[in-house]
Amino acid sequence: MTDLFSLFRPRPDPGAAAPAERRWSAQDPRAALQRRNLPNVPLLTHAGRPVRFYDDLVRDRKVVINFLYTACSNICTPTTRHLLEARTMLGEFGRDIRFYSISLTPLDDDPPALRAYMRSFGIDRDPGWTFLTGKPEHIEQLRTGLGFFSGNPAEDADLGNHAGMVRIGHEAQMRWGHASTLTSGRAMARMIRFELV
Repeated sequence: MTDLFSLFRPRPDPGAAAPAERRWSAQDPRAALQRRNLPNVPLLTHAGRPVRFYDDLVRDRKVVINFLYTACSNICTPTTRHLLEARTMLGEFGRDIRFYSISLTPLDDDPPALRAYMRSFGIDRDPGWTFLTGKPEHIEQLRTGLGFFSGNPAEDADLGNHAGMVRIGHEAQMRWGHASTLTSGRAMARMIRFELV
């Protein structure tokens, strides 16, 4: 499995002195990883329940995370279909894997809009798949922390350029990888199995 440190671009923390950050990171790499790449921002689930990203959704869990928006007419529909197919194919192996789909347009995608989107794919009764929204600045923190950005502000501002990928991780083991969502559900299921063995 790929180490998360090699996947995500390190970003300096302007509020911390470099030597102290290095000492802290060396002492507790899991906490450093969480602080840099898995922000504990507040979000709302599709059911309207407030949650904290790291504490409530990711800590100690196996997860599959993607970004989408409900009005997307480009890659979000095949992405959701392929994720659904992969989830079904994982069967018993996938029982303890949590799927999270995070809205890129949180001002439009409130909980009722997320629930309607889920219903349109028949995944509204899946307790292991949560759709999330929140404040735009919190979504942006997650998007960049999880590596869903190109580094080009013009490209990143264009929702049509959003990545057709999922982040796959086992937080407790600090093991993270990714897979394309533009492949088949069967291929995605294989990648998820490979990353979360």
